[in-house]
Amino acid sequence: MTYPEYKKDLQHIHESEVYGSAVFDIAARLTRNAERKQKWLVLKALEEQTLQRYLDYMTATGQSIVEPTGWALKGKAEGAALGLMPWWLAMRLVRDATQPFQEKFLRLKDHAEGEDKKFFAYVYAHEKAIEAFARKELAKEGDSLKAAKDLLAR
Repeated sequence: MTYPEYKKDLQHIHESEVYGSAVFDIAARLTRNAERKQKWLVLKALEEQTLQRYLDYMTATGQSIVEPTGWALKGKAEGAALGLMPWWLAMRLVRDATQPFQEKFLRLKDHAEGEDKKFFAYVYAHEKAIEAFARKELAKEGDSLKAAKDLLAR
């Protein structure tokens, strides 16, 4: 697959998963609400699963893996803030943070073919699941983690 932003978009998957895992890990550690802690941990598990699938994909396709510099540290700092701020504000920030990643992941999905299409469709779906979680939490809807849990079960 080749298009001008391909390599950068691919690297954004790695950055996103390292960042997201750190964000959700620290947010879970710092929140005092047990229910919210479990929600953060489900999102962390989704990020870790997606990171592993990315690493497996890169190995299977013979592409070099470049460790994302600074993304874990950035995630820890932002996770600390999310874990301590009011829930409604944290959910707005989580929802909004998915947008730039969705744009890149959708571009990867749209340019992919065959087996690659399945992988990039999963990557895009995982980002949409995080957005859906935040939107449902903001709307006070139940089962906000359904999409995330469905992906974890795959």
